[in-house]
Amino acid sequence: MNGARILLLDDNREARWPLARVLRAEGARVTEADDGSDGLRLLERASFDLVIADVCMPQLGGFGLFSKLRFGSGDGDPLPFRDLPIILITGQVSRSELARGMDAGLDDFVPKPVDLDEFRARVRAAVRRGRAEARPRTRTHGDLADLSLSALAQALHLGNSSLRVCLRSGTAYGVLDFQRGRIAHASYTARGYQVQGDEAAMLVLVADEGTFEIEPLPDTAPRTVFSDTQTVLLRAAAQADESTCIATAADDAAAVHQERPVDAFDVAVDSARPADADSASVEFDLDQADSVVA
Repeated sequence: MNGARILLLDDNREARWPLARVLRAEGARVTEADDGSDGLRLLERASFDLVIADVCMPQLGGFGLFSKLRFGSGDGDPLPFRDLPIILITGQVSRSELARGMDAGLDDFVPKPVDLDEFRARVRAAVRRGRAEARPRTRTHGDLADLSLSALAQALHLGNSSLRVCLRSGTAYGVLDFQRGRIAHASYTARGYQVQGDEAAMLVLVADEGTFEIEPLPDTAPRTVFSDTQTVLLRAAAQADESTCIATAADDAAAVHQERPVDAFDVAVDSARPADADSASVEFDLDQADSVVA
């Protein structure tokens, strides 16, 4: 679990500290908090690979935290932590409750009193499962002429990836942060103009010139995008298609204009047409047209 970012939640500090020591000894980066409500606030500000929470905490306990992360608040909010691995530390919990939790998507339970060797093994397994979609350990890069950001973002979304994508296009610089496949943060800067959130995500996704780099997600990545990622990607794809159609139509019109030869007969017609004449009643002298052609 070397380098894994783990959020450890337990209001009993004497019980929490030994677990934190075990995790840090394994190379994990551990953030501690006393309650599930504090955990939610930390999740809004930073990215984690695993959440470990005690079932019984004063304000928001482990099951309540699990429900909010997996299913949201029920008001249609996006679920950016639906796939975040969660382990609950349990005391007096019935087998039926444990079974319901596992069926609902809970990753694992650790019973009390906690056996440190068993705890270490269960955490290792959860981290390994969470890293099944491995992110690049080195930077990768490319040109938008070869791979559009919209297509790249769709791949990262479907792969549940946690990565940062950086765009450079002339003087413009954009960032998209993916947390478990969801766009959590976006920023865009160009010639003194700077914006974050949904608008920035659209500006980055529809860029059609420049280069991109893929980097590891920073530990303190913010969250500024709250719209559903699939909706954002569909809007960006529709906008890009519309721009492509407009550009193609303009190119076709320009090509027709350049390729069409100037017809001397048309010139003669135009020169013979009275300025106020109706096109349906224009008469002209064919001899005049012949003289122009000659």
